[in-house]
Amino acid sequence: MIEGGNHMPWTVIVSICVPVALLFLYIVGRHIKLGKVLEGLSVFWFRFAFAFLLLFIIHLGVGYSGYNVPINLFSVFTIALLGIPGVLGITFLILFL
Repeated sequence: MIEGGNHMPWTVIVSICVPVALLFLYIVGRHIKLGKVLEGLSVFWFRFAFAFLLLFIIHLGVGYSGYNVPINLFSVFTIALLGIPGVLGITFLILFL
């Protein structure tokens, strides 16, 4: 324990959180097909990575003309969730604002 406070050691926190998370996954897996949930998560993370790559390519391409394309979580999530309309929206914001 750390003196001067009532802090729990990280081992206690982990030993409580891991079984609770596994129990949650077990319960969710029984009511909802866990394969569908994991498939949806993998599709989202693929879109997230592709959006990051797309923003990086746009950043390199448009950077020579004097525009700055920010690569941040807002832009990446917008493109990952919306797809092509997200790219058009981010492009509109960059060019006209």
